[in-house]
Amino acid sequence: MAEKKYEVDVSGFKLSVLTPAVVIESNTEKLVAFIRDRVKDYSPEKYAGDADAAKKDRADLNKGAEQVKAVRQQIQGLNPYGSVIEQLADAEKLIKSGADALGNIVKARQQEEQDAKRRLIEAEFASRKFDLFKLEKIFDKRWLNKTYKMTDITAEITAAIDRTYRDLKTIEDFAGADADVLKAHYLISLDIGETMDYGEELRKKQELAAKEEQERAEREHAEQITAQEKELAAEVKDYSKRQAVMGLAAGALGDDAPAAEKREYTLTVGVTEPQLMAIKNFLSQQDIEFECQELVF
Repeated sequence: MAEKKYEVDVSGFKLSVLTPAVVIESNTEKLVAFIRDRVKDYSPEKYAGDADAAKKDRADLNKGAEQVKAVRQQIQGLNPYGSVIEQLADAEKLIKSGADALGNIVKARQQEEQDAKRRLIEAEFASRKFDLFKLEKIFDKRWLNKTYKMTDITAEITAAIDRTYRDLKTIEDFAGADADVLKAHYLISLDIGETMDYGEELRKKQELAAKEEQERAEREHAEQITAQEKELAAEVKDYSKRQAVMGLAAGALGDDAPAAEKREYTLTVGVTEPQLMAIKNFLSQQDIEFECQELVF
């Protein structure tokens, strides 16, 4: 196997790996010692919150780690004892640890910037004096990206508010008696299409409920009439018996038989106006006095 030499410059230290057929020679031990000492220069406290510098140096460290990784992958398996591979892996870890520490500074700065931008967005939304829904309802996480301009965010907030007013007017124009219900539903979903579908489903359910109510009323009416007919039949039978007894008594007493007793009754009925006229006519024909008063609930 021909000799092959791998070289990489990591943070000012030049790594050299020579790979003949059997033996691998390298200065990786010196590299690890150099990196262990060099990483100290990237300690987060030395940046004093300078996120820009931390971001630049983190990029350099990550690049160095990738270079070491590339060499390690190229010679993977060539060293019977694996010492060079292990040393290169240690070098990667040291560099990555330094990069990760600086990453915390970068993340902290990014969070501060995003928090400040969110406060601007919240102030912009509050200035609209709009309370039909909260900002979170339309908030887009992409707004917090540096590349997203406040002018574009302002335009999107305006569009969302204008769209809401238009959709509510559409619901008022087409939803009829269910407008309030559908507007409340819309303010949850902010989706006019889904809301109109919900309205159609609601209408179908209302029709089914009305049909069931009518059928139930007719069924209960029929059951009530049947019960009344049975009760009346029993009363007629009882009355006939009493009449027979009274007839016998009257025959025995002659002119001294007592006259039929007149009693007053209150009868509550649910009828239509034509049915009421028929009842009054029947009572009049039977020479029965009555008073009629409509019950209002």
